[in-house]
Amino acid sequence: FFFRTHVCTVIKIFQNNLTMFTTLIVLASLISTSAFITSNAGRSVTSLKMSFAGGLPGAAGPEIKNFDPLKFSEKSPEWVPWFRESELKHGRICMLATLGYIVADFVKLPGDIHLVSSLEAHNVFVKSGAMVQILLWTGLIELITIPALRSLGTSDRAPGDYSFDPLKLGAKPANLEKYKISELKNGRLAMLAFSGIITQAALTGKGFPYF
Repeated sequence: FFFRTHVCTVIKIFQNNLTMFTTLIVLASLISTSAFITSNAGRSVTSLKMSFAGGLPGAAGPEIKNFDPLKFSEKSPEWVPWFRESELKHGRICMLATLGYIVADFVKLPGDIHLVSSLEAHNVFVKSGAMVQILLWTGLIELITIPALRSLGTSDRAPGDYSFDPLKLGAKPANLEKYKISELKNGRLAMLAFSGIITQAALTGKGFPYF
């Protein structure tokens, strides 16, 4: 019964915003079609094969070196920059999600709608329609970043580099390399951490520390 109610609520939200979603999907399709056309400019496949994963940071260990058990970097070297871009994006999201999930169990915003656990918040916000706003805003961000993704094959822009460094932490080349490795490793840890947190919370139904 709960599942059926949940699905009906989601369907109703989508029906009420059908025009908006249709416009977003059409725009995404049009932009994506041109964004991922392979270009001969920029990095060549040969240069990517010269070193493991095109020489991208994070392969030197010391924990595990050159970890690629499915051989993605060998089978599709031209996609390696996109793989790294995706890895960094998911890592950054999960670092924020892990912190936000835990903090939201202790700090509540004003209003009765926020007086729920982090696990319950998903269903509550789907029912209220708040999740639609999140979907639209994240979809808009994805559309805006498509030109930057396309430039991975046509320029020297490093994967994940959006020139966002307000504190100038990467002003020195030595510091920049160190922070690249730190971000990558913490992002990988956060992806595993958030997966574990959400799974444990769903299985036990308990708040922090979720057991």
